[in-house]
Amino acid sequence: MADIDDIMKDVDSDDVYYEEAVDEGQIKPGTYEASVVALRRKLNTKTKKGYHCDIYWVRYKIANDSPNFSNRLVRDAGQWRYRSPNMKKANLYYKKFLDKLGIGLTKSESDGKIKYSLPSISEEMILGKKVLINVYKEEWSDSRGYHNEPVANLVKLIDD
Repeated sequence: MADIDDIMKDVDSDDVYYEEAVDEGQIKPGTYEASVVALRRKLNTKTKKGYHCDIYWVRYKIANDSPNFSNRLVRDAGQWRYRSPNMKKANLYYKKFLDKLGIGLTKSESDGKIKYSLPSISEEMILGKKVLINVYKEEWSDSRGYHNEPVANLVKLIDD
């Protein structure tokens, strides 16, 4: 049983706070040299609008000779590879991503249209590649709260 001092302390105390996490070490927006160190995939996913797609998140490691944020990890904003026939034009961004990584595409012509075969990305295809990335802040809210984190877009492959 609590004594009177504990009860009074609870009543008199007004020390209630919300503490916001401050991450001083978050990667700042900018362009960095990096290398591809990992790949996460979600294959044959159905979107909210009912389209089937594959989603790829590449993980980059900023070069160790970078003056700021060396050896820090940042994920790609995400690459979508649509499988649904009526979404083929949306695959332009995925094709550009593959082109930037130097992944060869099979080209064919049919009915006066040029078609590119867009392969699924595997770790063996991209791990260790030296790249230039553009880091920016992505903000969103969901059922788990507000998010504000750095993500990257691939700019180009760096020739060694």
